[in-house]
Amino acid sequence: MRPTSLKKRLFLSATGLAVVTLLPGCGSDRDADQSPINPEALVQRVIEEERVPGAAVGIWRDGEPVLVRGFGVTNVDSPRPVDQETLFKLASTTKAFTTAALALLVEEGKLDWDSRVADYLPQFALGDEWITREFQVVDLLTHRSGLGPGAGDLMLWPQPNSFSRADILQGLRHLPVTGSFRADYAYDNLLYIVAGELIAAVSGMSYEEFVQQRLLAELGLEHCYAGPVPEAARDNLADPHRLEGDRLVVDTPNLAPDHPIVLAAAGGMHCSAGDMLRWLRTLLAGGVSPDGQRLLSEESRDRLWQPVTLMPMSPERAERDGGHFYAYALGWRVQDMYGKRVIHHTGSLSGMYAWTAIVPEEKLAMVVLMNRSAGVARQALIHGLLKPYLGAEPRDWLAHFQELWGGAAAPSEPELLPRPESRAPVARKQVEGRYRDPWFGPMEIYTGAAGKLRWRSLKSPRLVGTMESAAPGVWSLRWDDRSLQADAWLVAERSDDGELVVTMQPLSRGVDFSYDFPDLRFVRTGPAGENGEAVGLLAQKKQKNKQ
Repeated sequence: MRPTSLKKRLFLSATGLAVVTLLPGCGSDRDADQSPINPEALVQRVIEEERVPGAAVGIWRDGEPVLVRGFGVTNVDSPRPVDQETLFKLASTTKAFTTAALALLVEEGKLDWDSRVADYLPQFALGDEWITREFQVVDLLTHRSGLGPGAGDLMLWPQPNSFSRADILQGLRHLPVTGSFRADYAYDNLLYIVAGELIAAVSGMSYEEFVQQRLLAELGLEHCYAGPVPEAARDNLADPHRLEGDRLVVDTPNLAPDHPIVLAAAGGMHCSAGDMLRWLRTLLAGGVSPDGQRLLSEESRDRLWQPVTLMPMSPERAERDGGHFYAYALGWRVQDMYGKRVIHHTGSLSGMYAWTAIVPEEKLAMVVLMNRSAGVARQALIHGLLKPYLGAEPRDWLAHFQELWGGAAAPSEPELLPRPESRAPVARKQVEGRYRDPWFGPMEIYTGAAGKLRWRSLKSPRLVGTMESAAPGVWSLRWDDRSLQADAWLVAERSDDGELVVTMQPLSRGVDFSYDFPDLRFVRTGPAGENGEAVGLLAQKKQKNKQ
C-alpha cells in the first residue's frame, strides 16, 4: 500500500467533508426511499477509486430533489471543496444551449430549421458545391454532413492556439467529404461553431451575448456563463486535472481563459450543477422554468428531442442499455433504455467531463460534472446513477468499466496501429522545410539542437515534437507535451506531379478522434526557417503569456 501524501490526504478529507448545499428535503428518509440507490455513496466510491479531484452531481425526480451537492475539491494544489455552485466546463453539453438558442430564433420567425445556411452566411462552404447549396440549419446540428469524425478539430485543440472562427469558416471547404450527406453519422464540432456564427448573424448579437441574455438570464442561472467566467466568480471555479504517472496535476494549458474562445458554441460554456439542474427541469417541464416562466414552446422543446440521425447501435450497447435504437437529435442523443426514452449527452474536454440526462416518463433529470478526464468514472456514474431508475438489474458498473478499460489503478496501454508505408519515400535531407495544409495552415520540419528532426505547427504551439525514423519515408512523431496522448505516424512522399507531401495518422487506437491527423495533407512550400528550435520555443512562450 502506497503512503498517502499530504496533498492526497487533503483531497480525501475534502472528498469526505465537502461543503455541500442540499436543496430542502435532500438526504431525508423520504428521498432515500424515492431513490433506488444510495447516490452519494456511489459518487464517493467512484471519485476516490478513479482519482477524480472533484465532482458535482444533481438528481431531480418527480418534482423533488434527490441530490444536489459537490464532492472533492476544485484544485488539488489549492484544495477548496466543490459545492452546487462550483463552475465546471460543460464541454459538449453546451450544444443543447446552442440548439435552444436557434429554437428561439425559429419561434421569432427569423429563420427556419430548413433554412439554407449560405443564405445567412455567404462565406459558408463545404468541399462539395451541391452540399453547400442544400445545407440547412438542421444539418449543422445532426452530425450527418458527410465530413469525417472530428473533421477539422485540430483548429480547436490542443488549446491555446491562434485559430479564429473565421479560420474555421474558411477551412471547412478544404476538409474532405468522406461520407454520404444526410446518411452517415460522424460526430463533428466545427458545424456547431458555424451554428454559433449563424446565431450572431441573425440576432445581431455575439453567440455569447445571445445565450447569456436570452437563455441564462431569463432562467435566472446566476452560476452559468456562455462566455468567459468573470473575475468575481473565479474563486469557485473547478480547474481541469490529469493523471501524470501516479500523481494528480492541474492541467494548466486548459485552464479557463479570460477571453472568448473559438469553440464556445460547440463546448465552451461553464455552469454549476445547481444551475444545470434548473436548465434540465425547464426542458423536462416542456420549456417552462421552475418559476413558471415560459422560455420555449413545448413544440420547440419536442423538436430539439426529435431523432434525426441514426447512430451505430452495437450488440454490446443494446445488451448493456436494454435498448433497440440510438439516434442524434438537435444537440441531444436519444435512445430507448429498458423501454423508456432517455435524452442525454456527454461532454469531453481535456481535464473536464460532463453528462446530462432527462427521462420524461420518470420525470427525472440528472447532471454529472467532473474536473478530470476519467472515462471509467463517468461511465460508472452514468450507468450507476441512471439505470436503477429504469428498472435495470443491479450491477457494479464501476467494476465493469474498470475491468473493461483498466481504470485509474491499472490503465490499459493503447494498441499501436500498423506502421504505414511511403509509396515514394523521401530521405531525411529532403524532408526538412516549410509546409502548408489548406485548412490547418503552416508547419515546419527542421533539425533541432540535439540533431534530430523536429516538427512544429506555426498556429498550434503545443504541437511540437521529435521525429524518429521508422522506415524509408516514415517517422513516428512524439509530442514534447506528453499530456496530449496523441503521438502520430508521419509519411513523406512524392506525389504524382512531383510535389513533396507529408501526411499523418494516429500512432495508436488511444488517440482521440479529434486529433484529425488523416485529414491533413501538407505540401512543401520552401526551405526550413533559420533557428527553427528557437522560433518554436518563442512561439510557445508567447502563447503561454496570453493564458
